[in-house]
Amino acid sequence: MYYRHLIERTVRMHGDRVAVVYGETARTFAVVHERAKRLANALAARGCRPGDRVAVLLHNCPEYLEIDIGLALAGYVRVSLNTRAPARQQVDVVTDSGAKALIYAERFAAAAGEILRTADVPAVLRLEGDTTAREISDYDAALAAAPDTPPPGDAEPGTPYCLFYTSGTTGRPKGVMLTPSAYVAVAHNLLLEFGPVCAGDKIVLTQPLSHGGGFFLLPWFMSGATCVVMEKFDPAGCIELTERHGAQTLKVVPTMLLQMLSAGVTASDLPALRKIIYGASPMPATQLEELIGTFGAVFAQLYGQAEAPMSITVLDERDHAAGGRLLSSAGRPWRGVEVRVVDADGRDVAPGEPGEVIVRGPHLMAGYWKQPEMTAEVLRDGYVHTRDMAELDDRGYLYLLGRTDEMIISGGFNIAPRVVEDVLNRHPAILESAVIGLPHDTLGQQVAAFVSPRPGRDVSVEEIIAYTRAELGYQRPRRVEVRASLPRNAYGKVSTPDLLAGLREVDTR
Repeated sequence: MYYRHLIERTVRMHGDRVAVVYGETARTFAVVHERAKRLANALAARGCRPGDRVAVLLHNCPEYLEIDIGLALAGYVRVSLNTRAPARQQVDVVTDSGAKALIYAERFAAAAGEILRTADVPAVLRLEGDTTAREISDYDAALAAAPDTPPPGDAEPGTPYCLFYTSGTTGRPKGVMLTPSAYVAVAHNLLLEFGPVCAGDKIVLTQPLSHGGGFFLLPWFMSGATCVVMEKFDPAGCIELTERHGAQTLKVVPTMLLQMLSAGVTASDLPALRKIIYGASPMPATQLEELIGTFGAVFAQLYGQAEAPMSITVLDERDHAAGGRLLSSAGRPWRGVEVRVVDADGRDVAPGEPGEVIVRGPHLMAGYWKQPEMTAEVLRDGYVHTRDMAELDDRGYLYLLGRTDEMIISGGFNIAPRVVEDVLNRHPAILESAVIGLPHDTLGQQVAAFVSPRPGRDVSVEEIIAYTRAELGYQRPRRVEVRASLPRNAYGKVSTPDLLAGLREVDTR
């Protein structure tokens, strides 16, 4: 098993180095490997077999790394649950995946109880707290009682490494199947574009390890580098952690960067920092210019989705330094990835013309768990059809326009939400924005904008309407809502249903 070789090679080379840091806890590569093997054997003793799904309901903690490795070494399929999702959704994911085991933290005991009352999960391990229930085992006690020998068997070829349940902003999550080879391909992509990563280097992971942040564990582990795990992001804590550990790399999402900007963080606070990687949602170009002015050209943006994790396009530090229109781009394809923009018939469109992004590479999903029809719809002829609309320029830079189902058709014109958002985000009083289409009696749909002002700034609906009328013409918003902040779902994306909740009945033509 190639994955097992990568882990064992790393431990041989870097066993005494620190692999993961969380608060005052630091574990070496050798210790992480030993605990990973004990976990695999503890689950085997409780009836788990290669191919079985194991649900994980944890906050960011040092155990995440050993769990990720231990499950993969034994051929178990990790199913990470989003701790911010409602219990009903967590139950749906566990039921849909058919999980045979659950690993959870005591702080999520209520959600775990709901899962165990609803789903048949034979093996249960709990971190923290007392385990008085007979069917629930203490995590550390289970590891201590298990042997540290390599787990015996591999899963059948084609068995997923993990089921990665997609977020979506309106629909029910789907289980994306990622194979071990796809997961390793993501790691290689990240190292190729964001390297060099040397033994002893450090990355601060601020996002949930259950989702985007978790993809950075393996590449830094393979390199003998240290993952510094932050339980919950706050600007001051992130800066203190990054500075204290002398981290070279920081992984964040745009909302975190906006918070850092508002907090007045400067480059002098982070003397060792070489790279700030961001992704998961668009970054307003105006605010990005401010960040570059503050930190320098240390930024790198990635664009991916669950079906093609982390690596569809990348906007590197040189692109950020060039500035201008490039700051509104999602970048160019990763070196090992093919990206095309095609029309409804699958033909490549000309530069500057809109179309759907399709992608091919070794990191793609194998399909959706137990949904062959949906798999056939999205995975065609070796390409993932992303449902993202975009245009390519003549240098190969990709400019995202929105989802295919988010395009606004108003008065017979196609209007891309991202185009309107880019204009709104250039307004000096606006921190961020979101644009959607709403029904309209004569136009079919009208453009509706939701904006959040910068701290200490006020902005009126009338001001926004006048500003966008001059900038956008027929694409301007006809309805505007000013919100203190934009609502986000459990996956950190702007939530359309929450935007619509309480929408005023005022038409701002």
